[in-house]
Amino acid sequence: MACGYLVVSTIEQEAPLKSTIKWWVRHNITRKMVGKHMNIKVTYLAHSGFLVELDTCYMLFDYYKGNLNNISKDKKLIVFVSHSHYDHFNKDIFHLDEEYPDIQYYISSDVKLSEKDIMEYGITGELSRKIEVVKAGQEYNLKIISENEIIIRTLKSTDKGVAYLVTYNGKTIYHAGDLHLWVWQEEDRQYNNNMTARFNKEMAVVKNYSIDVAFVPLDPRQEDWYHLGMDALLDITSIKHIFPMHFWDKPEIIQKYKEYRNKQYKGKSTDVNIVDVERTGQTWTIDI
Repeated sequence: MACGYLVVSTIEQEAPLKSTIKWWVRHNITRKMVGKHMNIKVTYLAHSGFLVELDTCYMLFDYYKGNLNNISKDKKLIVFVSHSHYDHFNKDIFHLDEEYPDIQYYISSDVKLSEKDIMEYGITGELSRKIEVVKAGQEYNLKIISENEIIIRTLKSTDKGVAYLVTYNGKTIYHAGDLHLWVWQEEDRQYNNNMTARFNKEMAVVKNYSIDVAFVPLDPRQEDWYHLGMDALLDITSIKHIFPMHFWDKPEIIQKYKEYRNKQYKGKSTDVNIVDVERTGQTWTIDI
């Protein structure tokens, strides 16, 4: 059961109120800003791993296996690791710079990068300068070209590591990692209530966001409660395209969820496109 609890550092405590206000003002502009239309290409790699191709860069989320042969060297490659679980992290990502030198990493701080690990992973001094170790509740900025900035906001996972909220040219991509409502019928009420409170605290950060593409767990191991986390996210945000993930090679759970949601919202308008993720290597071209 992938539901251990790890306390992750939050925003630095220097002038916390000032930092919070600054972030709130900036993102209440950004989160409702409508950018220019763009076509993006999404490739499902495996489990929670996705490759997103934009006009000037690629974003690789939680890679642990899959084919990466279709990446062009003409664009920057940005690698995101939400946490250290084996199904979200593969040390081979640190060899990608050999083929794609224009690369930047955002690695959750729970991924061990001790001197021993650095040697094992083959991280050179030059490569280490391309690695940003991230903590929850912080913001990072990356310039692609002079007029294109990527804003990366991290949220605290309810399991391990972080989730990513990435804004580029007025478009927002959300990758949950293991930030999810991990409630289980076999757990006691105190555990599930605590989990719900922690989950709701992070959902307050994304409340009222307009998210163009979201990658969110839909885990059949939760049995009758499998839908609660995705329901909660969809109830408080506006999402155009949502890609279920973390379904442990049981993609049929997606159709089950779509049927359930159609019954729940019968007669009501819902604009979200719940994508049928069926097999590794599957690709979609989406206008956002």
